[in-house]
Amino acid sequence: MTNISDVSTRARTARRPVNKSTVSTPGVDTLNNNEQHTQVGPVVNKDAELNNGFSSKAMDFVQRRQAVIRFVQDAIAASVDRQKLNADNNGRGNSNEFKVGSLVLLATQNLAKHGVSDFGGSKLAPRFIGPFTVLAKHGNAYTLDIPSSMRLHPTFYVGRLQQYAQHV
Repeated sequence: MTNISDVSTRARTARRPVNKSTVSTPGVDTLNNNEQHTQVGPVVNKDAELNNGFSSKAMDFVQRRQAVIRFVQDAIAASVDRQKLNADNNGRGNSNEFKVGSLVLLATQNLAKHGVSDFGGSKLAPRFIGPFTVLAKHGNAYTLDIPSSMRLHPTFYVGRLQQYAQHV
């Protein structure tokens, strides 16, 4: 079993360390300060050339900002690791398996209205339609025997299907 702190530590150490080369961009500074004027010629900002270094307040601000960003990235990485661990332990949702030839119901949520029925308002529409026969299995998806009049693609994720139970 993977420990959350081990995964988070790996995520933190994979990031690039912050150094002065990642903060300073002298090539960009000269591009921004040397402009071409149409009538006068090149315009050079003399103040920018005299003050190439960052002030200590600016460097402190940048370092604090980068520390906050690293903290937030570490918190997000730890959260993602916890979510993955929980999903691995508890399962990832609907794990139903259907045999080819069995009858299933199809959830109508997020289906086009022309494919569901002519009930008009969605309040009165059924939550599941069917039953439909399973024709094939493709990983977590199943191909159903759907009438062509529904104008729907016949393959659906297993989470959209429910076992059909005949009422006696």
